[in-house]
Amino acid sequence: MDEEILRYRSELLAEIHAGAVAGADYERTRFVERACEILQTGEEFTDYGLCRADAAWKRSRVRIDGYSLSESDGILSLVVAEFSGSEEPEDLKTEEVKSLVDHAHNFLRGSAYEDVALLWDDSHEAHALSKEIFSFTNDLLTKARIYVVSDRPLGSKLGRIPVPSLGTREVEVQLWDIGRLARADMSSSGREAITIDFVEQYGRGVATLPALSDDAKYKSFLCVMPGDMLASLYDRFGGRILEQNVRAFLGEGRKVNKGIRQTLRENPSMFFAYNNGLTATVSDLVMEHDETGGFSIRSVTDFQVVNGGQTTASLYWARKAGYSLDGVSVQMKLSQLPEEGFEEAVHDIARFANAQNAVSASDLFAGHPYFKRIETISRQTLAPAIKSGEVGSYWFFERTQGSYNVELKRKRGVAAKAWEMIHPRKQRITKTDIARYEVTWSAVPHSVCSGAQKNTAAFAKLITERWSKNPETFDAGYFKAVVAKAILTRALDGAIPGQSWYPGSMLRQLVTYAISLISDRLGAEGKEIDYEAAWKTQAAPTFFMDEALRIAEKVVPYLQDIPAEQVRNRLVTEWAKREACWLRLQASDISLTESFVAMAKPSQQSGERSTWSHRAYALWKDGSWARLRDSSLAQEVLSEGERDMVERAAITHNFGFKGFRLQKLNEAWEKAVDAGFV
Repeated sequence: MDEEILRYRSELLAEIHAGAVAGADYERTRFVERACEILQTGEEFTDYGLCRADAAWKRSRVRIDGYSLSESDGILSLVVAEFSGSEEPEDLKTEEVKSLVDHAHNFLRGSAYEDVALLWDDSHEAHALSKEIFSFTNDLLTKARIYVVSDRPLGSKLGRIPVPSLGTREVEVQLWDIGRLARADMSSSGREAITIDFVEQYGRGVATLPALSDDAKYKSFLCVMPGDMLASLYDRFGGRILEQNVRAFLGEGRKVNKGIRQTLRENPSMFFAYNNGLTATVSDLVMEHDETGGFSIRSVTDFQVVNGGQTTASLYWARKAGYSLDGVSVQMKLSQLPEEGFEEAVHDIARFANAQNAVSASDLFAGHPYFKRIETISRQTLAPAIKSGEVGSYWFFERTQGSYNVELKRKRGVAAKAWEMIHPRKQRITKTDIARYEVTWSAVPHSVCSGAQKNTAAFAKLITERWSKNPETFDAGYFKAVVAKAILTRALDGAIPGQSWYPGSMLRQLVTYAISLISDRLGAEGKEIDYEAAWKTQAAPTFFMDEALRIAEKVVPYLQDIPAEQVRNRLVTEWAKREACWLRLQASDISLTESFVAMAKPSQQSGERSTWSHRAYALWKDGSWARLRDSSLAQEVLSEGERDMVERAAITHNFGFKGFRLQKLNEAWEKAVDAGFV
């Protein structure tokens, strides 16, 4: 391993060891979660769950550590880990990797075709996951992958790893040793660069015409992309070739656009003329003359579709459905952008390219001025020193992916070490992190548990609404509160795995639901955590940790006891995504201790909540909730959870709604009024 990888590994292990709990199992789990976070950031998958399963099976073993089930593209991913934790790790050998792949493949094959689920009690997450994989492979599967992750380096003499299969499908094997994890995490984009050699992989380049003079700040080209090539790129890379705003807009759809389907069926040769085409960006490309004397693009690096994601995905699904793409071509405007400011330029192009499309403001949230303000505040706000004699430090907000590493690489020697001392890597905070903390503490845990992409959409709605009312509230005090939420959440992340009552495999869900319940209960009292105190000490107070662990233990049964009609195969990670899961917990009799509530402070938003509380009570008194319940609009515009809340408000004999329930009533009422209810 080179020096940079060694240093990265040392910092990663220090971060893992710094948790509140010691022990190999805990450290292994923390490593798996960190590896999955890197894979998620690198867009290998959009969501993941942890599930430790290891058992003897048919003269061999089954073993996995994590998984991802993507309904949008039908990709099933299993993660299996080899964690050493030692200061001087040995290289991964061929037989070790083969064994890891075999054990993960056994779990996959045994779940899809045999009864491997019976190795565990039906209360175990592995049992539910195995059942879910059986259903997934029968209904949705298009591709299966096995990710081997390790804190050890791959040996230089690593031999060939046999490619397993699932029925007639090959199972793709991805090896992510510490070097590959480090390079992805330290890259300026937070992901591995997508390099595509069109000639080598597809037998032809992409016909192109240069569109700008050489002295322009960037290069632009007009291209003709073959439809089958574009579909193949999406098949190979999935959502990784779609810029994050475009990916959010597509959501979970697997449909072929109606117009695209009709053109492919009736007049495929006219596709180029009928379709609006693509806008894409790259960081580098190689051009060459083709056989006609014109130009073609041989290869590209960091290829991203910033407009035209629906065309890209629709061509892929159309080919899956049996439509021929022979003779189908797509026009593409391609921009080669300089490395400096690459990520920000990509977001800007996406924002302007989609300005006249049906992409909502929340889909284009990545470029919102909120993030620029938070970045500015984070660079100016020095956190207090933790110990006497130490210097203060900064919480570094990454407005663009990988900006922490970009800043660090600009420094050399002593300057780099000094910068890193006051900008410790453990105090790096990303957009995804802020979305998790803010939505969790806003008591919408089912959104957080639905994955980073969906939660970012919920976060966008939360922030855009508040920003439109008063952007000045997003000041240094707000940033300190965000950091305090990060400190408290991370502390609970580290404390729960060491508790004797913790069942495993639900850490993120349990932390999210426990904190949401605490925040909801305090909100009902017109109170909130003293974030300023947590900021000043840069630590979670003992009284908070004691109460949070007590609440978390009580939350466990609400996550484990899953109604059969709610979630197929009763998988905790899927149950936690449902609003019904939160509504049941929110309506429980779990309460905070009086001493804990006494330590909280009056909420800054309590006056606003009180105003709506009086209004909601008045609507109950005059029968408006009953009228809304009985109206046709309730069925047309309200969600199931909102209709349920309106029903409760209509039939209650003593209106005392608070916290989350009051908030849901507010949302339901605003929806109904916007739709014409009077």
